[in-house]
Formats: sequence, C-alpha cells, structure tokens
Amino acid sequence: MHKVVFPILFLISLSCFSQEEVDTSKAHKLRAFPLPVVYYTPETEFGFGAVSLFTFRLPGESATSRTSQFQFGGAYTQLDQLLFYLPFQLYRKNQEQYAFGEFGYYKYRYRFFGVGSDLPDENEEFYDVNFPRIRLNFMNLIAPDLYIGVRYWFDEYDIVKVKEGGLLEDNNISGSNGGTISSLGFISLFDDRNNYNYPTSGNYLEVLALPNYKFTGSDFEFTRLSVDYVKFLSYKKNVLAINFFGVSILGDPPFNEMAFIGGRNKMRGFFEGRFRDRNLLMAQAEYRRFLFWKIGVVAFAGYGVVANSPSEYALNQIKGSGGLGLRYRLNNEEKINIRLDYGIGEGGSSGIYLTIGEAF
Repeated sequence: MHKVVFPILFLISLSCFSQEEVDTSKAHKLRAFPLPVVYYTPETEFGFGAVSLFTFRLPGESATSRTSQFQFGGAYTQLDQLLFYLPFQLYRKNQEQYAFGEFGYYKYRYRFFGVGSDLPDENEEFYDVNFPRIRLNFMNLIAPDLYIGVRYWFDEYDIVKVKEGGLLEDNNISGSNGGTISSLGFISLFDDRNNYNYPTSGNYLEVLALPNYKFTGSDFEFTRLSVDYVKFLSYKKNVLAINFFGVSILGDPPFNEMAFIGGRNKMRGFFEGRFRDRNLLMAQAEYRRFLFWKIGVVAFAGYGVVANSPSEYALNQIKGSGGLGLRYRLNNEEKINIRLDYGIGEGGSSGIYLTIGEAF
C-alpha cells in the first residue's frame, strides 16, 4: 500500500456509549456498549456501520470468573461492500471450558501484490470476494492455565472480480478462482494473563496444527502450523507487550490462506497481505500507558519476513513498521478499550485502525 490512508471522518461520541443491564444478578449482568462508526479508506471510500460489545457471565459462573463476551457489528460502504461479524469468547465451569471464534459474512475488496517478499508497488491489484466465515475453538483445561482442544475453520471464498490482465486472472496462482477452506485440527493454549482485555502481566501461548483435506470439505490440501506468543510486563502504569509469531504451511495452500504481513493486529502500517508466502517470522512490541481519566496512549513497532521455505529467510527481506495510538477506556471494571492506531510501514505505506480491544 504505497499511498497513505487518510480517514476523512471518524465519528465517536463518547457520551453515546450506553451501558444496558439486563440481568438482576450483579455478577451476571449483560452489559452492552454500542458504537456508531463512520470511516473512509481508499478500499471502501465512505463506510457506515455500528458495532456493539456485550459482556456477561454464564449462569452458574462465579463473580470472580472471567467474563464471556461477544461483539456484533456491521458496515456498508460506498463501493457496495458489506461486512457482518460476530466474534465471541465463552467461559464455563470457572474457566475449565473455553470456547471462542467468529461467525461472519463479508462482501469485500482486497489488494494483492503477488506471493513473496520482494514485490514492487506496481504489482498492486484489487480483487472482490464474497465469503461466509466460521471460526470455532473448543478448549478444555488440563493443567493450571493450560488448555488443549480442537479448531474448525471454514471460508467459502467466491472471487467475483479481478483485475483484467492481472496476476490473479492468469490463474497461475493457487486459489485464484476461489474455493472452499474447511480445516479441522488441534490447538494448545497457555494463558495466565491477569486480564483478558488489557493484560499487565502474564503470558499467552498458542500452538496450532490445522490440516485441510478433501475429507474435511476443503478444496485444497495443506496444513498450517503456527506459534503465537505474547509476554506482558508492567511497572507502575507502564505496560510492555511483546509478541513473537511464526507460521509454516505445508502442502498447496491458496494465496488467501498463506501467512502474511499487515493488517490491524500484525504489523500495523502494512496493508493486510502486502507480503505473503508459506512461511512467516514476526516480532512486535507495544508500549502502553493510561494518562488521565479514560485516555491512554501507545507506541508500537514490529519486524517480519516471509519466505517460500525456512531456508530462504533473508535479512535483507525483513520488513519493519511502527506507529502511535490512542485508547479510550470503555469499561473500567473489565478494562475494555477502544483503540485508534496510526501505523507506518517500510516504504511509506500507512493505515489507521479503529476497533475494540488491543492488537495482541
């Protein structure tokens, strides 16, 4: 993304954040936080929508257990794009059972530069895609803070428009005609963070093996292996979050399932998928501090590299990004934040990101 993304309008009225209490039990109140959003990006032009975060505890859970939550959001853009999404986290039996994932439907436009780590800006092309999405994870506690379980992913990727004469029209790239992803695999999760929404201490480690085969309903046969680790450190009001992330994909993945640099969580400042390949190594860090009232600031930086195989990682292909952000504390009890980040990637790319919750 070689052009700077300038949001034209970002309407947040802090006074409009209402809190609705639906249950008579104080520990199990359903709290709703609605947020209207107006935004502008080159990919969407003006977009209009709303998102609401809901927090609660399931019946029978103690008042000190982690709160379950889900978001429900939708948006429509001037380019006739639609986004509907419902991510969730559910805790049962005092956190012995944990489920999380997402349901969604997207009619969207993405950028594609090709596959590899040395891709010029001139490769840039757009493609339009429609797809429903299912992300399901079911976990059981087997030791203190250690979960194991299964993960299921499903995307029905329908590419409806590509650039005439572009890379995807040539059909030489796996997945250029779209297709179904249906994955069923294993996940291990160690999580001793002191808070789910805004940790100040602890660790988060996710290890994943996610195969795709014909018998699971996938049009492609490949296996994703990944490790995602985050360490949280704090001193007084200062918090440092450090993230290491690695992916290795075996088999024949479609281009849209390859490991990539960019997006709202991994190396902000690069467009999602600016660099992609079968293998990825990434490290990023973020400094966080709340200043006064409900206002906080962050500074972040990251480095990452992609390659076709681990033996092809090269120091001169490492990409860097960094930026600054603001935080608004939506809920003091649960430490739920709205974040607004501005990231700059190597080569002059940039982006602005608004969402609920931290990047990692």
